[in-house]
Amino acid sequence: MARKPTDTVQLKLRFSERLRRRLEQAAKHNDWSMNTEIVNRLDVSFQREDQEEMIERATRDAVQAQQEVTRKLLAAELRKNQHESPSPPKGEDSK
Repeated sequence: MARKPTDTVQLKLRFSERLRRRLEQAAKHNDWSMNTEIVNRLDVSFQREDQEEMIERATRDAVQAQQEVTRKLLAAELRKNQHESPSPPKGEDSK
């Protein structure tokens, strides 16, 4: 039977004693279990990644939108200038 995303699962981890002590100290400081400390830290790191991806996507979209607006403004200005500039009289060479 497949696990649901909401299921709680056990996972054995291997990490250094130094890291275990840091986690233990942080858990004591926050007054919760090491399990909660580890899960919260993992969750926060994924949330941060998601936020960074959202910011990158929003920035990319904003740049593309600005480029499109600039392109349209330049095209409109070019059309305006072409209509306003007088055509050279017939028989004269353009240099």
